Amino acid sequence: MRRLLLTPRQRLVALVLVLFAFGCAEPAGDATTEADEIRIVSLSPAISRTLLDLGLEERIVGRSPFCDFLDPAIPVVGDLHGAQFERLIELDPTHVLVQSPQAGIDPGLRELADEHGWKLAGWRGVNTIDDIEAMVRELPTVLCEPGSDELAALGARSAELLNEIAAALAPGETDDQVWRGRTLLVYAMSPLGVFGRGTYLNDVLVRCGAGNAVEAEGWVQLTLEDVTRLDPGAIILIRPGPRNQPAEPVDPIDAAGALATLDIEAARAERIAILSHPDALMPSTAISEVAAELRDVLRRLNRPSEPGS
Repeated sequence: MRRLLLTPRQRLVALVLVLFAFGCAEPAGDATTEADEIRIVSLSPAISRTLLDLGLEERIVGRSPFCDFLDPAIPVVGDLHGAQFERLIELDPTHVLVQSPQAGIDPGLRELADEHGWKLAGWRGVNTIDDIEAMVRELPTVLCEPGSDELAALGARSAELLNEIAAALAPGETDDQVWRGRTLLVYAMSPLGVFGRGTYLNDVLVRCGAGNAVEAEGWVQLTLEDVTRLDPGAIILIRPGPRNQPAEPVDPIDAAGALATLDIEAARAERIAILSHPDALMPSTAISEVAAELRDVLRRLNRPSEPGS
């Protein structure tokens, strides 16, 4: 049998062809494709805040205009009420996450997701502590493949966040020092809006040891006459406040406006305070920080010498 002799150049070409044929052009384990990466569009600030706390900000390629805590370079593509479909197509996400209204997810968005192979997931009515915890538990399985290393890592971080929430809401050593009376949680002054039952701030208030002066469910609008009839023992004004900088000092009595002039226990005792946190109105993993702020406010309200300070 004659032996085939190859020139050095022919041997080099043959080696390249063999490596290519057996998929060895790159070291094993280092090859990644863009299709394997998670690319998330979040149309809800509550979901975005939770993704941030899960360590996934770098995976977010699109956001709502209200997600001002994310990198501003991440493009805005829509919100709860609608998405910019052309922008979504350009971004080509793997996952689109929404906090859907009562009517459900936009059928047009569903159709677009089906057409492009995006995984569409929504959480309707994230209002209570249970809703927040469910979202934190479910996000890893929504984003990751079953049995993957990424699912295990994200599941572990999810468990950490759930433990942080549980610890923030657990009875504390100083809970005997907090105000425990009927409290009005005010989120808007004109028209007057308050948090009723079935909201996450109501849940936090009750976990901290106080009670809600409002029996109605949800985000409730009241008149001054309604407040007089309710006669709350304390009023807490919920103000989102600035992000990444201290809030300017505001006198709570002045901020309460006409509420401070009513013939109610809270006004007579000047038991009025402000809770200032940038994510106070957002039912998300920020609940741990908001609960700590609320507990501190309730302690201040329980000091007669420092009403509402």
